[in-house]
Parts: sequence; structure tokens; C-alpha cells
Amino acid sequence: MTGNIIYSNKQYIAGVSDTFGAKLHRHPLLEIYAAEDGHSHVRTENGELSGQIIVIGANAVHAIADSGKRGIALFIDPLTEYGYALARNTLKDDDFSVINTDGAEAGWNSDGNELSEENIKEISDSIINLLQGERSPRPFDDAVLRAIELIGRTDCDYEMDSIAQHVFLSKSRLAHIFSAQTGITLKEYLQYKRLENACRKMLGGSTVTAAAFDTGFSGPSHIAASSMKLTGLQLRRLLDL
Repeated sequence: MTGNIIYSNKQYIAGVSDTFGAKLHRHPLLEIYAAEDGHSHVRTENGELSGQIIVIGANAVHAIADSGKRGIALFIDPLTEYGYALARNTLKDDDFSVINTDGAEAGWNSDGNELSEENIKEISDSIINLLQGERSPRPFDDAVLRAIELIGRTDCDYEMDSIAQHVFLSKSRLAHIFSAQTGITLKEYLQYKRLENACRKMLGGSTVTAAAFDTGFSGPSHIAASSMKLTGLQLRRLLDL
């Protein structure tokens, strides 16, 4: 493999790489990892998991343990209707789930050929179709659902006071019910969605500095620190995936 490719759409961001190798970290996202050869490995605080497809829950401490061979990682917001159903179907109440399937559907071997963004979309959609269950209502209060919607907008200012004002709650009350109902702190969710928006802007051609200021970071060093904290990867490596 020569180089890495990222594909993104409204539901997920997918990265294909043979150099994931991140440090142990956690983030408020659902992550799905599958090695090209069907033998996937993820390191956790309690040891190593192996299987064809490994699903990693929000806030689960982990690192992909397959440096040197090609794999695909899908990052999905677990608080959207789409992501909530996927997490509920695959993880139940666990932090990790190992999925082993039978037949050709289990693999995505491309015989070492280079992949296009369309190829990555096809692989990603195939994996998700294996895992996606039926949609079900998210058991969140209206204020939490409205906050999730606001934070998902590209013009969000990512300020907790502003979000709370829009949903007619105090900042402390919103932070409490958001964490209690979703299992994710409002502060960390805001931090990640800001980073995600900035990365989408950079993938679209924006400079690091412009993307940082457009999404409320104080500058390139601030966005780089957030990348390391939330993904375990340096910003340059994150964008090179």
C-alpha cells in the first residue's frame, strides 16, 4: 500500500491505512475496525482482542494492534439515530464486541490493489450492513436530542453556554442530564465534534490554521493537542490515514 485514504459522509468517517499504531486512548465515538486479511487485533487495558471485525464502544480505552498491514477503521457518532442503533445492536452493554462471520462477506481483500474513495465507501457500507440492526428511538430527553442536533451542525460555536441557552436549560443541568443519559460528557462530545468539523474542513482543502479558527480552536497547537488526546494520533498522522 502506498499512502492512506480517508472517506467521509454524513454517517461516518472511514480511514484505510497500514500504519494505525495509535497509543492507548479513548474517544466519544463508536469505532469499527477490520483488517484486510480478516484477522483483526485491538489492544485494550485488559489484553488483546482478535477476530474479523472488532467494534469499540464510546470511551473504551483501546489501540489498533495491526501495524504493518492494511485495515479499515470506521468512526461513527453513537448519539445520532444511525449510530445509536448500530451501537445498540453490536455492543449491547459491553465496551467491545468481536464479530466473526462466515463466507466471502467477512473479508474485503483487494489483492493489494490501490483503493479509491468509492472502494472505501463500498467496503464500509458492506461492513455496516452486516452489523446494522433495526432503528429504535433514542431514550434521550428532548433537550438532549436538540443539543445533539445543534452540535452536529457545521455552524455550531461549540460553546456549552450557547447550547444550553438554545435548549432552555442551565449549563450545569444540561451537562448533568447529557452525561447521565448518553454516557458521554457534554464537554468531551463538544471537543470531538469540533475536531471532527475541523478535520472535515482540512480534508476539503482548508489549512490547519484556518480550520482551527473556523471551529473555535485557539490555533494549530490547540487542535494538535486535541487530536492527540481524543485519537491517540498526532494531527499530521490523523490526516494522513
